[in-house]
Amino acid sequence: MAKNRRDKDTVSFKEATINMSSKEKLSYIWEYYKWIILGSITATLMIISIAHTMLTRTHQYLNIMFTSGFEHTLNAFGQPDLDEEAELIDLPEPPLSLWVNFDIASILEDLLIDEKQLNNNYEILVQHLALNVETIPVFTTHAGAGVLDIIVTSIPDLQAMAEIGHFKNIFDLGLDIDAHKMHNEYAIYLRHFPIFNNYVMAEDDLVLGISATTANIENIKNFFNLLLE
Repeated sequence: MAKNRRDKDTVSFKEATINMSSKEKLSYIWEYYKWIILGSITATLMIISIAHTMLTRTHQYLNIMFTSGFEHTLNAFGQPDLDEEAELIDLPEPPLSLWVNFDIASILEDLLIDEKQLNNNYEILVQHLALNVETIPVFTTHAGAGVLDIIVTSIPDLQAMAEIGHFKNIFDLGLDIDAHKMHNEYAIYLRHFPIFNNYVMAEDDLVLGISATTANIENIKNFFNLLLE
């Protein structure tokens, strides 16, 4: 009973400030309620920040990487160096010349991402990485983390990557793909994806394969089913 009864020494805000000016009332409020005010402001800012992050955070529908120069970076994987005589006789050819117009990302998004996914900030990431000793860690980090879905590269680079397990066997996805469109079990010729015709130019034939570490299988299947001729 005593706990529910108001303490006789407790003075209400109205009683305490009845004879104060507006400035004095503000001072009184700050003096006695500043920690409550600061706590409320901090909590409100945190809620706004979390809500903004949730609303603007992007989700990866597909990560497509165009690469060139992989076969010339094998020493980055600890392969034995060529001896001096071999280097003089068999100098490596320059990496593939490859040009990518990144507008292709928005074109693919229009085709592949539905309205619900669009409202939830799904996107398609398209990258081009000219591989060398300095940039190879970027590629291996993406591949190793499982965030790389599709790799487009030259046939020599495909062969070098496949030897160290960078590609999934496409037949394992259960897709119905004409045999003449495939270079081998790991790759399809890019020319059979006509949407890329105006956005990618290369001096050599390109092939498209699936990163061995991706778990994004449903979106990859959707990509193949919609874009293959």
